Amino acid sequence: MSKTVKRILIAEDSPQWQKFHAAELRNYSKYTIEFDIASSAREALDIAEKHKEKPYDLILSDLQMETEFLPEFAGEWFVKNVKDIDEYKKTPVVLISATYNIAFIASSLGVDYLSKRSIAASPQNYFFMLDEHLL
Repeated sequence: MSKTVKRILIAEDSPQWQKFHAAELRNYSKYTIEFDIASSAREALDIAEKHKEKPYDLILSDLQMETEFLPEFAGEWFVKNVKDIDEYKKTPVVLISATYNIAFIASSLGVDYLSKRSIAASPQNYFFMLDEHLL
């Protein structure tokens, strides 16, 4: 019996964190995960729009990427814009960042968050987050 396929979009500019996401998603055993990784907020929005006919099941986004959106973080800009797309209004979004005020930013955007510090301390937190948003 084949596993259900879930699709995830990741907005992350750090090559190390891109590799981390890819490795963790390949090791996630509850679903088969198909994922796309964007290296910037603008690229992530373009990818999301290109896949509106079959929207992603979950979106993961860093906050601190390119700086052209100041005073907002690029991740904030991306989340606001992707949530304006009808097909993504109900898609769960999780901010994954080392930003000190990630809880406040996530709350103001109406999304969930996971600090990179908590992942470093306990990588299992990444799987808990996937379980919460995909099961």
